[in-house]
Amino acid sequence: MTEYAKNHWPTLSWALENPTLRIISMGAGLDTTALALMAARGEIGPMPDCAIFADTGNEPARVYKHLDWLATQVPFPIYRVKRDGLSLGDFQADTASLKLKGRSTIPLYLARPDGMMAKQCSKEWKTRVVQRKVMELLGMKPGQRGPKHPIVEQWIGMDRGELERVKVSEKKWVHNRHPLIERDMRRRNVIQWMEERQYQTRLKSSCVFCPFRDDEAWQDMKDNDPADFEEACRYDDAFRAGFAGMEGEAFVHWTRVPLREALFDLRKPTTGVLFNMNECGTVCDGAM
Repeated sequence: MTEYAKNHWPTLSWALENPTLRIISMGAGLDTTALALMAARGEIGPMPDCAIFADTGNEPARVYKHLDWLATQVPFPIYRVKRDGLSLGDFQADTASLKLKGRSTIPLYLARPDGMMAKQCSKEWKTRVVQRKVMELLGMKPGQRGPKHPIVEQWIGMDRGELERVKVSEKKWVHNRHPLIERDMRRRNVIQWMEERQYQTRLKSSCVFCPFRDDEAWQDMKDNDPADFEEACRYDDAFRAGFAGMEGEAFVHWTRVPLREALFDLRKPTTGVLFNMNECGTVCDGAM
């Protein structure tokens, strides 16, 4: 739990009085989907003005299909915003985003030296993209300083089991609100709420090639979403070719072998090496 969460629990989250804009930072996974549906059903309020989904261009096909469906279930718009029309998996676009030759915003595993590249994809491809859209909705100009008090209420899809990730916004004009924590809901409670209303719960959101995925998740993709798995393998090959001779070979799988050749060991957890990303909205979200 962060120091902020320790000092503010249980009054950790609350609604702003008369904000200029109320948004959901939409990750399209389980928790943020539940937030949107709860709002649509009048169970959490006041009603958001919109949800904003930062599209890296590399989400699994089922995520885009899910967003199409979700848009028919809620009374507010779900904006899909993308960085300059580019996709994160575009090697040239990704490396250009840091303006450093041979580096990536994606936290790829390196064979030489043994380690990982710094993770900056969330900030570069999600947070800044969402911020740009919010400023547009507020009528603010790029680079304009916001007020020194909160005028935007941002809903974040974190449940009671994720208090260690709770933090205040870096922007003084943005107030982070966590409605699921207000309801003292853990992930199992969110699943129960969805199942009781006959909504699907197999909802995970992350780039198909995201290195923060354990073997169980890789095997699930290979078995149930073979087209996405092939796409992940294609990116893995491209990243390795692109970084060879710059930082050493780069891999998306934690064993540092080509994804096509990786043997997924489901007998032991790999969470000591990495975390299983249940949804992009909780770890790689676009929250400001």
